[in-house]
Amino acid sequence: MIKPIFVWIKSVKFSANLPTANCEFISSNCLINAITSAEIARICPVNYGLAQMVISHDHQGNTVVCAIKPISTKCTEQQYRQMVSFVHEYNEGLVGRFLRLLSFVTIHELQPFIDFILNKEEILKLFMRSEASFKHHHCYKGGLFEHSIEVAEMTYQNAKYLGHSDVECQTGLIAALFHDIGKIYPALHMNSDKYIAGPHESYTFALLAKPLGQLGTLNSRIFSMLSELLAAKPYGHKTRYAIEHVLKQADRSSAESNFTKTQFKELPSHYYFTKVNGNVMYRLNSL
Repeated sequence: MIKPIFVWIKSVKFSANLPTANCEFISSNCLINAITSAEIARICPVNYGLAQMVISHDHQGNTVVCAIKPISTKCTEQQYRQMVSFVHEYNEGLVGRFLRLLSFVTIHELQPFIDFILNKEEILKLFMRSEASFKHHHCYKGGLFEHSIEVAEMTYQNAKYLGHSDVECQTGLIAALFHDIGKIYPALHMNSDKYIAGPHESYTFALLAKPLGQLGTLNSRIFSMLSELLAAKPYGHKTRYAIEHVLKQADRSSAESNFTKTQFKELPSHYYFTKVNGNVMYRLNSL
């Protein structure tokens, strides 16, 4: 099965004499020329910008575009290239997934968060390159970004599936995407790129002070929900919003899944259990 990839389309030009079109796009910071059918090219409403694309190769080795799905973004080509350079050692596809998530946010009151993360280069760079934890889950370069995207995708998709309103789905997405961004706060102010433990929920409010302030003046109810989702929860905390359960489950699923994969990473594929801190952990691979 061919998996879709994220690319930046430079141009789509129709052939004068054939039912085909030429598509020029950037992938892995390389400029690629491909061919596609005129029908696929006509269905695509844009000929420049971010897109999700399915490609294959013909018998002559030519790159063939099988499907194009444009993604609306405030990101420029220069910003896209820069973000890819931030994560090139880890996973370029995360940049496309990140920008696709941002495209789901259409509520006006939440737009300050989109502008904030796209226009704060130093914060964005650390967010994309930092670890999510010291020794538990996603404890490698780029792990924080990967974890944040996983939690945001699951929160948004599950909330949509469960029939939550658009405002709850989008607020949950923003909360999930930035729920751990406070983890970069010490490194940001100590001019370091190493993970430093601390009260990251409090740091998150410090980092997001400007967009949160803007949200507070635009819509106090969304502000209250988002603040509740981002805040540290004391023992005995009683949940007021159902979307919080969705976010919590997504956070736990991402963390525990990654932790399990990490424990088996250096083991042969036929190993189906291992011991971690005296506890036995199991997995099932293809039979």
